[in-house]
Amino acid sequence: MRLTAAGGNPLKQHIDIWMSSPASPQPIRNYGTEMTKKLHVVIVSSDFSTFLHVHPALGADGHFTLDQQFPAAGLYYLYADGVPNDGDHQVFRFNVQLSKNNSPARPVLVPTGKEVSVGPYTVDLSRARLHAGEMDTIEVQILKGDAPARDLHPYLGVPAHAVFLNSQDLTYVHVHPMPLAGSDSMNMPGMDMSKMTMDMPDNASSPPDMALHVSVKEPGTYKLWLQFRGGSQLYIAPFVLVAN
Repeated sequence: MRLTAAGGNPLKQHIDIWMSSPASPQPIRNYGTEMTKKLHVVIVSSDFSTFLHVHPALGADGHFTLDQQFPAAGLYYLYADGVPNDGDHQVFRFNVQLSKNNSPARPVLVPTGKEVSVGPYTVDLSRARLHAGEMDTIEVQILKGDAPARDLHPYLGVPAHAVFLNSQDLTYVHVHPMPLAGSDSMNMPGMDMSKMTMDMPDNASSPPDMALHVSVKEPGTYKLWLQFRGGSQLYIAPFVLVAN
């Protein structure tokens, strides 16, 4: 990865990312499309207060490029998440230092419990604790007022995106909740559960009841950012969960 300040502004960086194979230093030019994109880039500030999920453009030379505005100076962790050569899924982490301060701000994470409000929505989780080394199922319900939200739409082909980050070792997990079988969503007007795939069109309806399957390897405190689209706007519901 290479960074250069765009227009002399140290907070606006031109990001250039490429991958190569052990057999050749040349950039790989072929990538699988996952969740409608060739590469997902997640950027998190060292204190976990800033979360960005962006998608650089792939050039014919195999380089992904993006001009990204950062909100403030400091240390950021950048995760490049893609599938080169339609092979194995790859995630690489880079440190992006936008100040001379070499002491990163450590996250102070207080468990949120199972409910978080964002905009006009309330997001409820069925559990606030995870089991390290096991597969957990978390039921997710999105409410608007006191009723299941009826104005939800897919984001990047799925009902929602969930990114977990371990506050100690920075382990990254990116998963996608899917419709909860047997929920009241099946009876909602305009909701065709048979068409719920991993490539849903933007104008489709998303269910308010979902199941999130996640496995974290290490015990510790995790920040969860759950992204979903209500109406035409993208929302991020932040949770702090503990894994034992």
